[in-house]
Formats: sequence, C-alpha cells, structure tokens
Amino acid sequence: MYDSSPAWNQATQGSREERLVKLSDPEARKQMIAEEDVLVTMGVGGPIEGLTIQETPDHPELEKYIGRSLGEIAAAEGKHHIEAMLDIGVAGELKVVFRTNELSSTDPKKTGELVRNQHVIPGVSDGGAHTKFFTGGSFTTDLIVWLVRESGELTLEQAHYRLSYLPAQAAGFNDRGFLREGAPADIIVYDFENLKRVPEVDYEVAHDFPADEWRRIQRAEGYRWIMVNGVVTFIDGQCTNATPGELLRLNQLAQSEQLAASAG
Repeated sequence: MYDSSPAWNQATQGSREERLVKLSDPEARKQMIAEEDVLVTMGVGGPIEGLTIQETPDHPELEKYIGRSLGEIAAAEGKHHIEAMLDIGVAGELKVVFRTNELSSTDPKKTGELVRNQHVIPGVSDGGAHTKFFTGGSFTTDLIVWLVRESGELTLEQAHYRLSYLPAQAAGFNDRGFLREGAPADIIVYDFENLKRVPEVDYEVAHDFPADEWRRIQRAEGYRWIMVNGVVTFIDGQCTNATPGELLRLNQLAQSEQLAASAG
C-alpha cells in the first residue's frame, strides 16, 4: 500500500519488534509526515486524519480514544495526526484497530442511476482479498435490501438481472445466470422482507484459517434455500455439507458448446 512513499514503506516492514522501533524513531516519523502527500490514501480508507480508533486490544488505558478520529485527537493533544496515529499504535503494540472512512456513496438515487446504466455490473472489488480488513461479499444482499426494498431504485427483476444474468454473460458463461428449462439448477430462494446482513455494519471474526489465523466475516439472514446443480447446499443459513458444485473454466465451456454443436 505504501510503495509511493519510501519512508512509509521502510517503516511498516519487518517483525513487530522491528516496526515498533522504526515507528518510534523521531527521524523516521519526520520523514513519514513529509511524505504524507504522496501516499495513496484512498487505498487505505481516505485521509489519515479521518481514521477513527475502533479497538485497543489488551490496552484499556487507550480506550479513551475509541470512537474518536485522529484529526480530533491530534487537535486535542497539539500534535500532527500522523504523530497521534503512531503514538497510539506504538503504545498499543501495533494491535490497535483503525477504522476507515465510508468511501462508498450513501445516496440511493445516485447509486441507483449508476447501477441501472447498461455498461455497469454492480459489485465490490477484491471481495475476498483483504481478509483482515473487510469483506465485500455482502454487496448482493445490500443491493437487494437498499436499492430494491428500501429505496425502490431498482425492481427485483433489474436487481436479479444485474446480480446474476449480466455478470455470467459478460464472463462468457452463456448457460448460467438465469432460470430456464435445461439450464443448470443453481437457485437461491430468499425471504425478501426479512433479508439482511448480520451484523449490518461491522463484522464478526472467525478463526478458521490454517494455524488458527483469523478473518473478518459477515453473514446474512433471510436466505431460505441455496441450490447448486439442483442439490440443496444451505437451509436457512445452515450448511447441508453437500458439495455438488464443480470448477468451471471458460475454455472448457467453449469446448463443451462446440462438441454439443457438432453433435447436433
């Protein structure tokens, strides 16, 4: 994230002990402040002064900062906002969790207009890449709840078209994304009125990676049945342990279609 700044790049690499030493060094901090303008801060949640303190694990003495922005803390303590961030981070042994600004639009009319555009496929980039920072896979539930049920900016038909048919066709999976006789029976049945993300804003933490590593997850309620190839894989959010799916490769699909055409 910090390749645009040699000072930040250097200071944020190494073991925790090495980083604590570097982030405490007055000269390193001075250079980090000087290079703030070249940081690509949109990639880490916007301007640094807008970040807020969310958690201070194992450090109750820092709990006074929770919910406050770095800009507010810096003004109250008479220091630069980067100094404030580094002071708190170092005092918390680099366990402190900073929450980023909301970067997405909260205006349903503007977002609805964008999503309805014929050249747009709604989605969230890096849906599973940043396991400790956020999880973007809930955008499908959010789109139906926010833009269909709550604001009426989309009809259900428009939402399903853009969440299922359109991305499948754009990716070249011509026999998927729709309900039709003879098509693979991948079907989701949900309770429209009770559909929601859980938790709605924040995330749970699951320790289900190898070596007990953790990741952030966000669940959903209201999904009654999920079927893959006609087999039920989830019932009311509970996994049935059925695994009827298979990996699809675009070139394999193209070959299958060619074979079917030649056989016909």
